Amino acid sequence: MNSDGDDRDPREQARADALGSVGYLLFDSLVHHLFEKGILTKNDALSVVQTAANVVRSQMHDGQTPLPQAREALATLEHTYSSFEALPDRPGGSQRDGRNVHTLRPPLHGDRPRFPSDD
Repeated sequence: MNSDGDDRDPREQARADALGSVGYLLFDSLVHHLFEKGILTKNDALSVVQTAANVVRSQMHDGQTPLPQAREALATLEHTYSSFEALPDRPGGSQRDGRNVHTLRPPLHGDRPRFPSDD
C-alpha cells in the first residue's frame, strides 16, 4: 500500500492519472469546440459541469467516492465551471439548427446553472 492508502502499483496509478488528465482535456476541449461552433450555448456548457458536480456530490455522500478524490474532482469541476462562465455570451445567436430547423433544447437547469454548493 502506498502513502496515499492506495494498494495499486505506482505505475498503474500513474497510468490511471494520465488517462484521467487526457480525459479531462478532451472533455474541456470538446465543450469549448461545440460552444465555438454554436452547437452548445454557454448555459449548456454550465449545465454539463453542474450535472457532473451533482453526480460527484451524490457519490461522495453515498460513500462511493473517497472524500479526498471527491474534493479533488469538485475542485477541478469548479475550475471548469469558472472557465465556461468566463466565455462570452453570444447574443443574437441562432436558436435553430440550420440543417434540420429543429429548435435547440433549452438549458437543462433553468435560466443560468449554478455550481452546486453545500449551502
